Amino acid sequence: MSSRIPATIAQALADPIRFAIVERLTDGPAAVSELVALAGEAQSKVSNHLAVLRERGLVSVTRLGRQRLYEIADPSVAQLVESLLVIAGRRPARLEMSPSLAKARTCYDHLAGRLGVAIFDALVARRAIRQPDARYRGPLALGPTGEDVIGRLGVDLDEIRKERRQFATACGDWSERRPHLGGALGAALWARFLEQGWVAQKPGTRVVVVTERGRRGFHKNLGVGADSAKAPGRRADT
Repeated sequence: MSSRIPATIAQALADPIRFAIVERLTDGPAAVSELVALAGEAQSKVSNHLAVLRERGLVSVTRLGRQRLYEIADPSVAQLVESLLVIAGRRPARLEMSPSLAKARTCYDHLAGRLGVAIFDALVARRAIRQPDARYRGPLALGPTGEDVIGRLGVDLDEIRKERRQFATACGDWSERRPHLGGALGAALWARFLEQGWVAQKPGTRVVVVTERGRRGFHKNLGVGADSAKAPGRRADT
């Protein structure tokens, strides 16, 4: 990936078409033809926009047969897009129209929606992670019970600390306007929940379904009810 300079990243995303492309790619990879239809511009212009985004290290491309599939370069880009939308006070129409997405979905490689926020709240309430300084976003540190609480969920914190990405972040949630857990820790928990069979992802979508095993697991380990997706004892506006 190319070296990133904040000013050039801001310049790249300042163009409405390029921002729309990156926002679309937070849902998953897309072919050039889909991005052309999205932008409503000639393919040559869209290709130029994609070249800028690649040069800034915001997207990557993979050749699949005759097609080129573009995708977000890494989770930090998706987090940046979500944060910008939260700051702008925007909610994507797809979330407002889809109760399933609002309830539980992926935000690139971690859990979002009401379930993701409820897990975040439960971890804060149990002092496994510390409350972020900013309301919706920012780096997070482990709390005094973090080793125990997260260890009981089957996640190896020593392995997470070896990763080069940020350990844990409060990632602003589009639909809930509150944080869910991102970073390496958020990704590790998502992977663990999948491995345990607590959750499943609907193919080709970001929708996450909680299994019966997951309902029991989330309630037993975190006090989170999968139906209401709220941690008992915490106010919804904190």
